[in-house]
Amino acid sequence: MPLRISVDNGGTFTDGILLNEKGETVTAKAHTTPEDITLGTMECMNRLARSSGMTLMDLLGRTGTIVLGTTLATNIVATRSGAKVGTITTKGYRDRLSFLHVAKADLGGDKKATSAELFSFRSEYPKPLTRRYLMTEVEERVNFRGEVLTPLNEEDVRRSVKTLKEQEVDAIAVMLLFSHLHPAHEQRIGEIIREDFPEAYVSLSLDVLPVMGEVSRWSTTMFSAYVAPKVIAYVSQIKKWLETEGFGGGLLFMQSNGGTATAEVVCENPAALLLSGPAAGPSLGRHIAGLHGIENVVTADMGGTSFDVSLIPEGQINVTRKKVIDGKKFGLFTVDVNAVGAGGGSIAWIDRLTGRLDVGPQSAGAFPGPACYGNGGTEPTITDANVVLGYIDPDYFLGGETRLRKDLAEKAIQGKIADPLGLTVPEAAAAIYDVVNAKMAGAIDVVFSKRGYDPRDFTLCAAGGALPVHAARLVEELRIKDFIVPKVAPVFCAFGMLYADIRHHFTRPYYREAGCAEPEEMDALFEEMQKEALDTFQKEGIGNRHIIIEKSMDICYTGQRRELTATAPDGPMTSESLERTIELFHERHGKIIGYSDPGFPVEIVRLHLAGISRVSPPRPREIVRGNQEASQALKGTRKAYFKDFNDYTDTAVYDGDRLLAGNRCEGPCIIEEKMTTLVVPPGIAIRVDQTGNYTTIMEA
Repeated sequence: MPLRISVDNGGTFTDGILLNEKGETVTAKAHTTPEDITLGTMECMNRLARSSGMTLMDLLGRTGTIVLGTTLATNIVATRSGAKVGTITTKGYRDRLSFLHVAKADLGGDKKATSAELFSFRSEYPKPLTRRYLMTEVEERVNFRGEVLTPLNEEDVRRSVKTLKEQEVDAIAVMLLFSHLHPAHEQRIGEIIREDFPEAYVSLSLDVLPVMGEVSRWSTTMFSAYVAPKVIAYVSQIKKWLETEGFGGGLLFMQSNGGTATAEVVCENPAALLLSGPAAGPSLGRHIAGLHGIENVVTADMGGTSFDVSLIPEGQINVTRKKVIDGKKFGLFTVDVNAVGAGGGSIAWIDRLTGRLDVGPQSAGAFPGPACYGNGGTEPTITDANVVLGYIDPDYFLGGETRLRKDLAEKAIQGKIADPLGLTVPEAAAAIYDVVNAKMAGAIDVVFSKRGYDPRDFTLCAAGGALPVHAARLVEELRIKDFIVPKVAPVFCAFGMLYADIRHHFTRPYYREAGCAEPEEMDALFEEMQKEALDTFQKEGIGNRHIIIEKSMDICYTGQRRELTATAPDGPMTSESLERTIELFHERHGKIIGYSDPGFPVEIVRLHLAGISRVSPPRPREIVRGNQEASQALKGTRKAYFKDFNDYTDTAVYDGDRLLAGNRCEGPCIIEEKMTTLVVPPGIAIRVDQTGNYTTIMEA
């Protein structure tokens, strides 16, 4: 079996993992390089090669598949560094493009705007991704039935294209009213742009998101055009570099829907890379929990910049089309991951107004990073606090590849936190630790509350390089019954990419009351989408023999707009299968919303089809079995701070690589891996399972 590699560009670190023929893994971390993320990817692969005892060319020559995950598209939007985008829309609707942000009352989370905030002239709204002078109109009109009221004026189109060409735009987003019902006008505009302005990237809303609702459709199309030039340049650059270094296998990219796609498909719709960074984690968390017979799991991943949470009840990963990015709706299928600004590099600060200690969302990033990195950073971070508390060994950070300076961490905490609050440095570090734990617990609690689940029924899968330091205190805050720290926690999403199937989603509008729905008509639309899926796989060089087709539809109660997606049975659509799908909708509505009314009429809003090419998931490699005694892995002791004693105490330190299956480590203790540290407070014991994962035993 050829080697498999995955590399995940995070906000602070770039994580890599190599899977060899025996199921053994090699991991590596490199600093993310925001100015050019390909550099971090290249360095991570070089480190994988060195750790494997090979040259990079030898490694890539033996590799069959590389999967890349990147925050590039998300960062482009966050930093407003995207393309200069021009737009073409229906005459009379140009200014609608300036208001694609969602209302303040619709931003989600636990914050709701007051009436005063909604109508205040001082309210700040997210800025559009383009300027008004780059928004053009053309004469055409289609009504809500898909009927042409005004034919497309091609002279208008050519004038608009000429104007945008003179303004030297990089990309053009085409967004007409009801184009999902009558695509001919947008298709013709696309043809004219390619004739008159071939160097511009073209993003048609009917290709990006052909669904009802222009706000979501138009904003997603704008996102695609905005990130396209840089995403395409990144894909081209990384492909060229890999080929130069001897790679001849398959290159895949992680998408927001939790699946992967080839470079060619990603470049056709670059918006699919938005929010793709954490999308691989939930599937791996579900798999690891399943090894222990656990169905209800919440995955949490704390890296250098953010804290990502996903709830998986009964083994079901939630996928949504209702995400918000930069205050604008994002309508592509996205694994439901909720993020807050709490990572190892998150900065601790004192609110000048209240005098209270807070943490994040500001981050020190990869450079200059936490103060203890010694790269010129002066702001105290969570990593600095963990060094001061004795949880992280300054001489063994990243396995000793990076030496941390405890004196700089103490100096930053003393000057910015301890002295202003009248605390000692250890007290201030402990306060930072407690605040970030409370912040992460609050983020998880919001997810449980919104979905209507009890945390006590769930197990926490604690991942990321930073979270194992905090996991035990987090379950205390939430009263979660236990937690698992995967052996691959520091490279969790990178490893999850090796489990990701190649996946493509397709959508068609179909607005009917269920009683008026025609199964034959629906079946024709499903067949149309299935052909599109098979054509896409054919273009990617994947045969059609092993393609799995999944059908679903968005349904809501008549008069409501809260749609839920219900899976349709396999096979042709019939009256019986439609009835069964509606039954599933009622069941889901009862579970998620809290009530259902099978006697109330429902409406079908749109149809979905997913084409999936399964990959062979890696087999977990079992480690040598021992007994409960873990003395062979004891490295020594060091002073670590625990609130149970309100002081430092001598704490046993174990080498995670020398622990055996069945070993038990009782708290207080610390388990050190090359790329993470697991802190075990008093009252908790850790047991090592057969594949090297750490599971908890709560003491009475």
